[in-house]
Order: sequence, then structure tokens, then C-alpha cells
Amino acid sequence: MKKKIYSLIVLFCLSFVIFFIFTNSSIINDSIFFSYELFIKNIFPSLFPMFIISYILVEIGIPEFLCSIFYKLFNKLFLVKSDASFVFFMSMLTGFPSSAKYIDMLIEKNRIDSHDASKILIFTFFSNPLFIVNTVGIMFLGNINLGFIILVSHITGNILVGLLFRNYNKTNSTDVIDTRKGIKVLINKINTTSFFSVFLNSIKDAINTMILIFGIIVTFQIIISILPCNMFFKGIIEMTTGLRLISIYDNLYFKVFLSTFFISFGGLCIHTQIMNILNKKGVRYLPFLFARIIHGIISAVMSIILCLLMDGLF
Repeated sequence: MKKKIYSLIVLFCLSFVIFFIFTNSSIINDSIFFSYELFIKNIFPSLFPMFIISYILVEIGIPEFLCSIFYKLFNKLFLVKSDASFVFFMSMLTGFPSSAKYIDMLIEKNRIDSHDASKILIFTFFSNPLFIVNTVGIMFLGNINLGFIILVSHITGNILVGLLFRNYNKTNSTDVIDTRKGIKVLINKINTTSFFSVFLNSIKDAINTMILIFGIIVTFQIIISILPCNMFFKGIIEMTTGLRLISIYDNLYFKVFLSTFFISFGGLCIHTQIMNILNKKGVRYLPFLFARIIHGIISAVMSIILCLLMDGLF
């Protein structure tokens, strides 16, 4: 009986979507065009080059080198393998969903397992800093200082979430090498790596990931155009749409609070991108979702506190 009901619900939803597409083609076209612009102007330029670079960095042993430098810091703070340092710093530079891509690379290299991956994913969820400062701060909120406040709150919130979840899937590094040995390993891998082959593989890998991300963005934009939901739920579903809608309000603190929350939560669209990149890797979604809710609340509250302390800048 349950299977029949489920089948009927699926058929009804699909029929509704098909009907909506044929009767509201202009809305669907606008959603696809907006997704294309968002992808081409913001996501592709920031992620594609970094996916290529990160692939090469993993192949030449940069994660192992960073482990030799930061193993004590990351192991003591977050009770996690020092490979997290590579994901942490690269994700902070690039923005989500890149953390999932870097984690996937480390899993493929047998540097971490699914338990390590689930833990690392929790506190390496960073938005692209240029997107926060330029797009959100200047374009949406009209003040670059607000962009920096959101950025600081977002990064600090990530670190605090990592500390709150430090006892979740805790592990100790057992393959730690000292810095001198790390340098020798790095030099040896650079000298023995076929860079042309690695470069071609990195392009192929990056393109496949970007196509997946673009497809998910388009799908979620169409979903938003179909569902009759308000600004908050649109931001929960797709972050950028929520951020655009927030900018029309007058209350500064309201805009900063919700903008920071949406960025730190990320939106279900980005969550889907991350879980698809880590598909069949055994990474759990619910702890990640719980961490994003906490991250959103902590960062949003912190952004308001910073706004009150720096009120003269607005």
C-alpha cells in the first residue's frame, strides 16, 4: 500500500512539473538563464581553475606536506587527521562546494576514510571570500564593510562548529612525518610526477564536476520558480536567490543577519552538490545538515554583534 501511495505521489509531482513547464515556459527560461549567468560569471571562474590546481597539488603530495606542518594544531583543536588542513585552507580560498571535491580526492588517495570525511566536511564549509565581499557586501548590501563583517563571522562560525563537533568521529594521526621529511617527500613526488598526464586528468575531472554542479543549480532554480514559497524558504533552498531578495528590505540588521545565515547554511542546492560529489563515499548528511544550522545561527548572531560594535562604519 505504501509503495502504491509513493508511486502515485511521484507520478503526480512529475505530471505537475511537466504541466508547469509547458504552461509557464517563460518562467522556466528565466530560471535557466539566471542559472547560466550565475554559473558563468561567479561559480565557474572561481571553482574550475582551483579544481585543476587542487588536483595537481594532491598528486604532488601537498596534503602530506601540510600534514607535517599543521598536524599538532588540527589534531589538538578538532581531533581529526591532519589531512584536514589541506581541505580547510583550500576551501577557505575557493568556497563551497570545493571542500567536498578535496575530500573526495583524499579518499581516492586513501589518505582518509568515510568517518574522517564526515568530520572534516563539517568545519570546512566556506563560501568564496570574493563572493561575500564583492557580490554580497557591495552589490546586495551596498557596503563593503558589511561584506567583511559577514566574512569574518562566517569563517569564525566554521571554526567554532569544528570545536563543537571535535568529539564526533575523533581520530588521531598515526602517519605523521616531521617537516624535513615532508619537504623530502614533496620534492621526490614533484620529480617523479608526469605533469602533462596529471594536468589532462585534472581538466577532465574538473569538467565532470562543473557539469554536475551546473545541472543541480538549474534544477533547484526551476524548483524555486515552481514552488510558491517566501523569501526565507527560497534562501534555504537556493542561497543566491535568497540573498538577492534580502537586498530589497530596509532594515540593515535584518539584512546582515539573514545574509550571514543563508551563506553559512549554504542552501539545499549546495548541500545537494556536496553530497553528489561524495556519492557512494559513505559520508553522512544529517551531521553535516545539523552543523550547517548551528553554523548559520552562530555566524548570524556574531555578525549582528560586530555590526553593533562597528556601527559608525555604516
